[in-house]
Amino acid sequence: MDDELAAAKGENAGRTREFHSRSSALDTLKDLDLIGKTYAITGTTSGIGIETARALALKGAHVVMFNRNIVESDKLKKKIGEEKPDVKIDFISCDLNSLQSAKAAAEEFLSKHWPLHGLILNAGVFAPTVKSTFDNFESHFGINHLAHFVLVKELIPALRQSAPARIVFVSSISSSHTGLKAEMSKSEKIKKLSPENATEFYYKLYAYSKMCNVLTAFKIHRDEFVSHGISTYAIHPGTMIGTDISRGFGALAKFWNLISKPFTKSLAQGAATSVYCVAHPDVAEVSGKFWESCWDDEKSLDADIARDISLQDELWEHSELLLDEWIKTQKPISTIGNEEVGTSSPEPPVSPVSASSEENS
Repeated sequence: MDDELAAAKGENAGRTREFHSRSSALDTLKDLDLIGKTYAITGTTSGIGIETARALALKGAHVVMFNRNIVESDKLKKKIGEEKPDVKIDFISCDLNSLQSAKAAAEEFLSKHWPLHGLILNAGVFAPTVKSTFDNFESHFGINHLAHFVLVKELIPALRQSAPARIVFVSSISSSHTGLKAEMSKSEKIKKLSPENATEFYYKLYAYSKMCNVLTAFKIHRDEFVSHGISTYAIHPGTMIGTDISRGFGALAKFWNLISKPFTKSLAQGAATSVYCVAHPDVAEVSGKFWESCWDDEKSLDADIARDISLQDELWEHSELLLDEWIKTQKPISTIGNEEVGTSSPEPPVSPVSASSEENS
C-alpha cells in the first residue's frame, strides 16, 4: 500500500490545472473533437447523466446510454438532436436493480461489435424507498456496486480491444465516511461494505457502496492499466442541485435543494469531472486516482481503506463469489420444439429505486 500511495501522490506533478469547480462539462471538452470515439454511460435520464451524455454527443462522440427508462432515453436523444442534428446516440435497456438486466445489457452491447473507448458508471441510488434489489441484495450495494461490477466484468474485453480506453466510477467523498478502521480485519471490512440487509443508517450504507466504487476502480487500475491500456478514475462530482437521487425524501429534498442552491454545482458543472476524465488527453495516463472538480487532489480520500490492496482484492473476490452464487440460481431456458416456455425468474420489475443518474453527497 505504501508504494501505491507514493505513486498516487506524485502523478499530478508537472500538470497545470485548467478546470475548476465551476467549469462545465462542455468547458472541459472545448478544444476536442470526439468523432470516432464511443462512450457508454449508465443512468442518463436525470441528474448529471443528462449533461454527461449531452456534452460527449455534442462533441461528436457515439454515446450509448444504459438506461431503465427507454421513453426518457428517446426524449433525451431528440433533445440533444435539436442542438446537433447528426448526433450519434444509441440506448440499451438496463435496470441496475437486476443483475440479469445488467448482464443482458452488456451482452447486447457486445453483440453490436461497437468499440468502447470509455465507460462511465454514473447511475446510483441514495436512501431508496425499496431496501433490496430484485436479486435480494441491499439496494445501495446491489445497484451502486454489484450491478456496475457485472457491467465492468462483461465489458472489459471491449475496452481492451479499443485501448487506450478509460473507466470512470462516479463515487463520492461520502466514501470517506464509512467508519472503517485500518486495524479491522478484512472479513470485518467486507461484511460492512457488502451488507446483507438495510439495518444500518442509510447514509452509512451509501458510503459503503461508494467506497466499493473506489476500491474497484483502484483494483482495475492495478490489473489493466499497464497490461491492457485501460485507465481508471474514481470521482466525486460535487454536491449538486436538480438531481433526484434523494427523491425518497419528497418535499424535504426539494426544500434542501432550494436553500442549498447557492452553494452547489449545476448539473453541467457536476458532469465536468466525469467528462474530463473519460475524454481529455491531458489525463489519459493519470490512472488509479480519486478526482474532484477536474483535479486529482485526494484530500477527501480515505487512503487507509481505499489504498489497501488486499482489501481491493478481497472485495473483488467477494463480488465474484456473490455473482457465482447468483448464477447458480439462474436456470436455463426450457423449450418445447422451437418455442421458449420460461426461465428461472420473471422479467425484472420496473423499480422505483433503479439507477437515478447522479450522486448528491
